[in-house]
Amino acid sequence: MRTLMIAGEYPWPEDTGSRIRLAMVLRGLRRCGPTELFSVVSKFRTDFDPPDKSLGLTKVGRVGFDNRPATGIRLIPTLARPSMPIGMPWRDRQLVQAALARFTSGSYDLIWVFGARPWVLAGEQASAPTILDLVDLEDQKITARLAVPGPPASGPVEWLRRTVGTLVSEEEVRRWQRLHRQASRRASATVVCSLLDAERATANGVMKVEVIPNGYPDIEHPAGRVVVGSPPIVLFQGLLSYPPNVEAARLLTQEVGPALRALVPAAQIRLVGTHDPGLMALHDPPRVTVVGRVPDMTDELARADVVVVPIRYGSGTRLKILEAFAHRLPVASTTLGAEGLGAEDGVHLLLGDSAPALADACARLLTEPGLREAIAEHAHALFVERFRTDVVEERVSHLAREVVERSSS
Repeated sequence: MRTLMIAGEYPWPEDTGSRIRLAMVLRGLRRCGPTELFSVVSKFRTDFDPPDKSLGLTKVGRVGFDNRPATGIRLIPTLARPSMPIGMPWRDRQLVQAALARFTSGSYDLIWVFGARPWVLAGEQASAPTILDLVDLEDQKITARLAVPGPPASGPVEWLRRTVGTLVSEEEVRRWQRLHRQASRRASATVVCSLLDAERATANGVMKVEVIPNGYPDIEHPAGRVVVGSPPIVLFQGLLSYPPNVEAARLLTQEVGPALRALVPAAQIRLVGTHDPGLMALHDPPRVTVVGRVPDMTDELARADVVVVPIRYGSGTRLKILEAFAHRLPVASTTLGAEGLGAEDGVHLLLGDSAPALADACARLLTEPGLREAIAEHAHALFVERFRTDVVEERVSHLAREVVERSSS
């Protein structure tokens, strides 16, 4: 069985959630036979390592495109297409399709498209049954962001700006939903990463929905420990240039942090991951340290006492939580941050949806040894049962074979 993966991401190094998921799906497909990867990524990105040959891919290619959203008169073709999201950078479709034509050869038994953007840019591939992996639901990201309360408008101009912004965002939600529906009609299966996202997608008319959860490798020597360090360390890790993570980092440092230090005065926050330059304004050691990108997250996990996920909008499931579960590190999160994992408040993690509640959750996990040990153990058991990469990779290969067999019968 020969498979072509067309991905809106490049998996090396495996240092972000989307890259980890892509590599995991590729390993699952390799179980079925020869697999080729064609990545469609921004031409402005340079964060690429050479392909990992241990993955065993037959062929790897990459094309860069202009990912800047259209503005002004160049926006008119997008506005005229109600199923095209306003922020979708699709003007380089011919360039991407020409590069894909040069890359591919012969026939494929299956095509797996990783993301809605490469589906649009590469065009529908009618030569083989196709699985569309939505990775996460863009409409849900926008809907959740609109639900986050903001400060009162400072005047009529600000009120008008926000009103127009809300109307545009609501239209963008409708356009993403139309795109998802139309693409699902042409795909052999549409993949999401949780039962919750499956329910949302189905409710919006997406067809043939399958769940492939995110996963994380089993850890031989987990970094977590029962005894809290001195000083206690609260870790928030991730791609800190990603808007939901940027907003979460600001909430954590500006609101949760002061409330936490009122309960645990020595507590320190570490923000780890590639970040925008503007995030350095939060750097205030020793209370807050903006660490930046690190070559190996294990060292940061080893010094952490609690992993916190203060995310208030987004979609999909958080790899940072699965990483903490695998390392037996206790987690405090917002409800949205932990959604889709089937994790229970008070059993696998502690939830808090306001700054005081999240601070209290972190404080309890820092000061109650029995609680932090029980939470970490239950979370690790959940991870082993559902989210180990070998378990998820088997689900990928099973779905791939099923789709191919169904199309040939």
